[in-house]
Amino acid sequence: VTRKEGEMSALRTRMDSDFSLLTMVPYESKDANGNVRKGYQTYTTSEPRNIFDKILDGLNRAVLTVAIQLPAKATKAERQAASQGELFLFGVLEKIDRQLKARGEPPLRESLGYYLCARGWCALRALVYMPKGDEDIAFDVVPWDPRHVTWEQGANGLLWAARKRRATAAQIMVAGSFGKEPTEHNIGHVPVLVASVGSMPTMQGKDFEGTMEYRGDSVWTASRGTYEPLNKHISRLMDVHEAASVGSMVYKTEDGTKDLEGNPFQTFKVHKMKLDEVLEHIELPRAPQETGAILQLLSEDIARSNLPYPQAYGGTTQPLSGRALAYLGDQTQSVYTPRTGALADAYIWLAEELFTQFKNKAVAPVMIQGFQADDTFFKAKIQPKDISADWFIKGTLAPKLPRDEE
Repeated sequence: VTRKEGEMSALRTRMDSDFSLLTMVPYESKDANGNVRKGYQTYTTSEPRNIFDKILDGLNRAVLTVAIQLPAKATKAERQAASQGELFLFGVLEKIDRQLKARGEPPLRESLGYYLCARGWCALRALVYMPKGDEDIAFDVVPWDPRHVTWEQGANGLLWAARKRRATAAQIMVAGSFGKEPTEHNIGHVPVLVASVGSMPTMQGKDFEGTMEYRGDSVWTASRGTYEPLNKHISRLMDVHEAASVGSMVYKTEDGTKDLEGNPFQTFKVHKMKLDEVLEHIELPRAPQETGAILQLLSEDIARSNLPYPQAYGGTTQPLSGRALAYLGDQTQSVYTPRTGALADAYIWLAEELFTQFKNKAVAPVMIQGFQADDTFFKAKIQPKDISADWFIKGTLAPKLPRDEE
């Protein structure tokens, strides 16, 4: 674990940097030596949080479909068995979500989507077993924060996976929840999924160094380098505005010691002065004329890296043609597809794990309830013999894109 942590240090540093964008860590104005400048204006753009919320919301509202695929020549009995298998899957997923919410966590899909957007990776551990002394089968499915997950890949999947976490004294003291004796899961493989966003395969640099830090696209992959200069230039522009708003004046007298009383801008006043005394403004500071061009370039770069207009800015009330909507849908799809694809793959993996482990390890039926794909409520008792570990699962996640409406 320690060895792999060292190899993954650059990836985790990138995740920490991205998390600073998500939580909008305040920008600090620094001098050329990297020292924080005291007393200067600072600005922190909300763009990283805005784009994260919009993409995550689109991911959460996308239509998830997980189904058992059968050949065209499947018998009626095979189709009925597959229908039972899908009910089992819907009911177990509902049970998993309820368990997570009981712990104060979001539902499984929202947690995985959050990690995929913020980290560019997701991790998931799935176990099906009968707890000692219980009569109900446990479907112990937990999303892991990939920032604290270490793993090693083999030719046919994970060789091992480990998660580090911080636990409170109360969690440690609760019986059975922490520090239990290692128990063989008898599954035959590592029951953990680790997946990344994007199409980048494992690559090596010119000197064969690892490039893992570049794998796993968070929502800021293309724009993360633009926010600091944006904050810097807007902060300096605010400094200029602050200096110009003070309204300092020069009062010229013969000996240079005489002062005006009170604020000359507060109310209308008539100041009595000698002929050789002068009251005049200090020339106001101005931002360099290049500032506007720099801010425009940064804004355009950020816009190209995010959802297309008007999706990124709250929508538009103007009617759009069917062709414009089709173009907008394609542009939006390119932002969602890497994440919807990764999330759909995670559910395919989970469905196969649930079927296989329940089939091979369960010794009693399970009572499940929930909603089918058409929102019809169901309640059923499923036995291990009703499940096939060879079912082929297909999962899709279709985002709701702009479309033409009558």
